[in-house]
Amino acid sequence: MDMKGCAFHWAQAVLRNVKEVGLQTTYERRESVHGLIRKLLALPFLPGPHIPRAFDCLRDKAEANTAQMRSLFEYVEIQWIESSLWSE
Repeated sequence: MDMKGCAFHWAQAVLRNVKEVGLQTTYERRESVHGLIRKLLALPFLPGPHIPRAFDCLRDKAEANTAQMRSLFEYVEIQWIESSLWSE
């Protein structure tokens, strides 16, 4: 699986969505949420075949069980994970 694109622009897009779903303050103040989102931002640095499984593991974390976090993970899944950005 190869990533097509730029990790910098990936992070910008994800962080923009963090703000759009209302997670900016939580991201800045709650260490567990900050860590989870930072791991989400690091997905492009994994070997391609590991990205979907790592994404699923992150989504299953307890911190991802709020409506805002579900919205963020849904955005990442639809826009990035299921898109043609990562092809096998």
